[in-house]
Amino acid sequence: ARLFPILLLIAALPLLLNRKMRRHRLPQLVLTGTVGLIVLTPLLLYFVRNPDAFWVRIGQVAPDTAVLSIGESYWRSLLMLVWQGDPYIRFNLPDLPLFGWWWSVMLLVGWLVGWRRWQRCQQDWEWLVTILLLLTPFFMILPTALATSEIVPSNLRAIGLMPFIFYLPAMGLIWLHDWIVARWPQIRPFPLTATILLLTLAIGLPQTAHTYFQQWAPQAELYLASDGDLADVARFLDDLPITDETIYVAALHYQHPTLAFLSKRYAQVKWLPQSQALVFAPDNPSIVIFPANSPASAWMMPYLEDAVMLKTGPDIGGAPAFTAYKITTPPAIEPTWETAVNFGNAITLNGYEVSGAASGEMMQLTLFWQVNRNLAANFTPFIHLEDRWGDRWSQVEPFAYPTGQWAEGEQIIQHVELPVPPGTPIGDYQVRIGLFNPDDGSRLARFDENGRFAGNTFVIADIPITAGRLPDTLPQPDFVLDTTVLPGLQLLGYERGANSAATGESIGVRFWWVAAEPVQPLTTRLELLRLDSVGGAILSSAAPVHDTYPFPSWQTPQFVIDQQTALIPHDLEAGDYLLQMRVLNAIDDTLYTAELGPLTVVSTERQFTAPPVETPLTALFGGEIGLVGYNLRQQTAAEAVLELVWQAAAVPTTDYTVFVHLLTQNGRCDPCVWQQDVMPQQNHYPTSRWAAGEVVVDSYAIQLPPDLAAGTYPIEVGLYIAGTGQRLQVVQPNEPPGDVVLLRPLRIGE
Repeated sequence: ARLFPILLLIAALPLLLNRKMRRHRLPQLVLTGTVGLIVLTPLLLYFVRNPDAFWVRIGQVAPDTAVLSIGESYWRSLLMLVWQGDPYIRFNLPDLPLFGWWWSVMLLVGWLVGWRRWQRCQQDWEWLVTILLLLTPFFMILPTALATSEIVPSNLRAIGLMPFIFYLPAMGLIWLHDWIVARWPQIRPFPLTATILLLTLAIGLPQTAHTYFQQWAPQAELYLASDGDLADVARFLDDLPITDETIYVAALHYQHPTLAFLSKRYAQVKWLPQSQALVFAPDNPSIVIFPANSPASAWMMPYLEDAVMLKTGPDIGGAPAFTAYKITTPPAIEPTWETAVNFGNAITLNGYEVSGAASGEMMQLTLFWQVNRNLAANFTPFIHLEDRWGDRWSQVEPFAYPTGQWAEGEQIIQHVELPVPPGTPIGDYQVRIGLFNPDDGSRLARFDENGRFAGNTFVIADIPITAGRLPDTLPQPDFVLDTTVLPGLQLLGYERGANSAATGESIGVRFWWVAAEPVQPLTTRLELLRLDSVGGAILSSAAPVHDTYPFPSWQTPQFVIDQQTALIPHDLEAGDYLLQMRVLNAIDDTLYTAELGPLTVVSTERQFTAPPVETPLTALFGGEIGLVGYNLRQQTAAEAVLELVWQAAAVPTTDYTVFVHLLTQNGRCDPCVWQQDVMPQQNHYPTSRWAAGEVVVDSYAIQLPPDLAAGTYPIEVGLYIAGTGQRLQVVQPNEPPGDVVLLRPLRIGE
């Protein structure tokens, strides 16, 4: 529709090009354009202020990941007029064309009549009308034709065909009328016109009534597509007596507009989107309603055994339109694995149930939550599937029971289906669980039994993933190679990260393998070759999956995605390199070589001599990182600057987070006066990139509250693993082992 003005402009060309009538046509066009501009002004102003809004819909219908080719999609879209229409039942019988066989013939005849009229037009306005009628079917079909990855054809996207498309069958019928009169002069025009009209009504009315009232309207699929089940739920809700029962409604969408429009009790409803959760109110009975579009899942039924079924809706295609349960007392909930994981003092994970899965399947996970307090911010659970090296294979962010609905004491049973992608190697995996704010990405902190920070996730470990069946259609990697390395072993391609890396940084490559038969022992070597001179480096050489899943152990046929990780050597010369892989046999003969693209190596600036510090220290964290001193000075009344000087005693085994706490005068952090938890140098230089002996200066700007009372405020620092909250033990001379280092206190107002 936004491109319709282009069609109008094309149709108006005869008026603009008519020199004889230009003096008359220009005022007419200006008047028409002015009226149109006035009508469009609010929309145009909106597009000027929000330019992305103009293109968003065009981008949605434009081809992106095309399922159909443009040509095939365009042809299907044209055929919706006469042969096969929209497959979606909401607007029509599936696949019913817009015109039946008779009107399809008249449509084609009418278009041909328009084409002949084009050749005989005398007046400019005749040209305008004819151009509109001839081009509209081909031009206004584009919104559905370009949506190649959506429903093709689509009546809704082709709505711009109206009203012009309906003139063409009428033109064909008029031509038929005139042809009959010319062919048989004895037939009088008026009786013929009346006969055609009566036949059209006599045949068309019963046929239309049969199609739409007897075939289309009674279908259960249409009832559900039109939210008939929620209309029945709305009537049921409004007939309920007014009580203090909590009402939960499952639906495909959160705060479903159908219920908002139809039910007076909409404001009382708490939503269970897509039936992914079951919630039990703490103190009063509850009513849980499952419409046919979002029925109760099989995993819910054991928890509904003692519930009273209040009502079922009318029968729709052999199933009730809805089912309503009344729960007086919550059932006893006994998870297989019990936990007590406190997230932000707002919600506790009391337990879970999980089962292993095969690659290409869904891992079934059930989480048992209890709400401790309401949350003002919007937090959503996230669940990640990770291997033992921390590489993420899949993730979901289920919108099962939004935090805006939480009430203290509610028990939430949440069922999650976590994808295990095809190609996931066998082995023991872990599931990482947490909550995050989609608005800013922040995570809800986790606290231990003493109220101390314990990270922001909970990990379920040792979940077995087994080999799955070979997919019928293999997925495609980012970079396709499709090469046979050995008989029965095919390398589909690979994925890789950025085209640049710093020394001391790790890079990852995923190789996509298909083994049709048992394979001999092979290793994959990653190497860098200089583009501008001789030289390079071997980064790694290992069997698949970090040397843990050698080719001979594969259960063939099998599809495996092999994650290889390699460290850029600390002493590698900066420059432009070619990343290359080799496949080697047991005696290190090269069987296959592939270029994986360029890699620019940037040298990391390092220092190995500690600068002078105001306060020297000797503190060793985890046997890996030493704190050799610090500088602390108050810059202004509102800010103090702390510089920590670290030195790596060995290459750190992972990324650690630094915590800096400005404590209250009594030495507590409930909460701290100020705190910051970041990786060194404000997340810009993670510890995994440090070299042994390297010195790192790490600065923090401590923000002081304006009403901070005069006095002495202790400062504590330390290191921990962000995922678990586990702090590194610190050893200092003449001090017992601990997990913090107390610095010189900050003196305010003295």
